[in-house]
This record gives sequence, structure tokens and C-alpha cells, in this order.
Amino acid sequence: MRDARLPLRGMVDAYRGGHMLSRICFAAALLASPILTTACTDTTPDELDVDDASAGDAAKADAPGSTYTFYFVKPDLRRCAAPMCGGIFYRLANATTTRCFDGSKADECYAASSDFSKLGLGELGMAKVNDALNADAFGAGGHLLLRATVVSKDYGALGHFAELRATEAWLSQGPNEMAGPLAKIEDSGVRCITYPCPSLRERKLNSAIRYDIAELQWDKSGASDRLVGTAMDRMHTDGLIVSGYRTTVSGPAGDAKARSVTQFWLRATDESSAKQCYVGGCSAQICSEQEGVISTCEWKPEYACYHTATCEVQADGNCGWTQTAELQACLMNP
Repeated sequence: MRDARLPLRGMVDAYRGGHMLSRICFAAALLASPILTTACTDTTPDELDVDDASAGDAAKADAPGSTYTFYFVKPDLRRCAAPMCGGIFYRLANATTTRCFDGSKADECYAASSDFSKLGLGELGMAKVNDALNADAFGAGGHLLLRATVVSKDYGALGHFAELRATEAWLSQGPNEMAGPLAKIEDSGVRCITYPCPSLRERKLNSAIRYDIAELQWDKSGASDRLVGTAMDRMHTDGLIVSGYRTTVSGPAGDAKARSVTQFWLRATDESSAKQCYVGGCSAQICSEQEGVISTCEWKPEYACYHTATCEVQADGNCGWTQTAELQACLMNP
């Protein structure tokens, strides 16, 4: 069937409306025919779910758009003298083991130091990165994903230790833990006049595996419609990385591959979060990303302080009251 060259942007706009489906099936946006039927089935065998990940070489790390040399990291909280402790642990994304600086393989490896200078981030961007790094100190991890290389750093009489040099930082966005293989999502360039259409391409991190897919399904991610819309917008600019499972969708054009998203990452920037913050509560004392938040109507003197305060996105990416000197002074003596 002849390519109709329908713009992907139009399809994105279609699902970003006020009645977005939890599974983004583009069929309704493409055809409004009463005879159109679609099916979004759950997990099917996943071609990306194989243990083939490798770090790649330095050339792959420097290549624009490369999906190699991606690591999850967390701080080393052990108490001993540097450089033996106090650095950073790293593990290769999509891999069961990671090759360490000394050539051995382990679940995770140790670098005595890290260099974030090539991230090109200012104060706000680095605050986001550090918040994500600290969040990974405890719990399941996965908040901070770095594209980086491991190099040798000389510590004199103490010998040589690994240093992790990062060139890209990616921050998790959804409330749920990651599950399933990680892949970078791109526009495949394919345009169709019927559904399903393989208009997206998934490229597995630290692997050469790639497949064209018809859609991403977001109901397992726990993300709001606004955040999903931001993710799809960022796919065309800074990029989008997702974890999830293979699914199959069906329509007039037959069956096609899709992916159910469990978690996703956006590249760290110095821009404020795309979240919109709202003032709510009975006394206008609550700042959150939810419009129309209600609360009980008891009055406290400090609530008056918020009437002249600013409700906006903070350095940690969440909505909150900006803690100016004036607001803090008012709260101490309302």
C-alpha cells in the first residue's frame, strides 16, 4: 500500500488531548471508521530480552546517537579511606554482569571517582543529577542512567583506579520501578494510511538489536497524561529511553510489535520541568501538580504567608513553594 506520509506529530497531538487512552493506540487518530477494530494484547516473546549487552569501545561512546556505554550508577557509602571507598558503583544497562576496570566481571563495579564536567549542565541540571544519584543510594535504583566511559586515573603510590566519565545523564520519570529491557525510542520514518503502523523504532541499549514498532503503551508506567505527552515530545529532541515488555497490536493492517512501558528516562537538561504547578487547598496553602486539590478548611496563621509566595517546579523536579527569605521569615513569625 502506498505511503501516505502522515506526520507523526499529528498522531502525537491526537493522543495528547483531554481524553488520552492509557494505551496509546494510534488507530483512533488515524481512522474514524466504524468498521475499524484493534486489539492490544499483553506480553509476548520479547526479542530484546536476551543477554547480549556489551559496553562497546570508546569510538561507540563518542558516536552521535550511539546506544552503547550506558550504565546505572549509585554512590558508594562504605566508610574507608579514599580512593578505596567513597566513589561510585556502576553496572551496564541490560546486562547481568559488568566488566570491571581490572578485567573481572561482577554484578556491579567500583570507580574511585566520577567526572560530570562533560554533561554540560548548569546548577539546575546538576541538582537534578545529584538528586537522582542520591535517590539510588537506597532501594531498587534506576533513577540515574549515565552514558559514560571507564578510564584509568593515577593515584600515585596508591596505584590506578577507575574513573567514570559521563557524557549524558538520563533521569527516570515514572513512579514505578523499571522492568524489562531498556531501549531508546526514535521516529522510524515510516508513514502509513492504516493501523497498525511501525512508525517508531526501538534500539536496545548496549546492543545492536533494533526493531520497528507500532506504539508505546503507557498504562503500566503510572505516568500522568501530561508527562507522557512531554516524553513523546522529547523523543524528537533530546531523546526518550524506556523499559518494558513486548506486546502485539492488531488492526486492519494485521499484527505489529509494540512495547508496554514500565519506566522511562529523559535526558537531564537545565530547563525547568515540564510540570505545571497549581495552588490548591481550602486556604490556598497547597502547591502541587494536581489542579483543584482540596483540603479540610481549618485555618492556620502561616497559611497567609503563601498568598504572596511562588508555587513552581523546584530543583528536585517536584512542585513546591519557593523558599525565599521573605517566605521563611513569614513562616517563622506568621
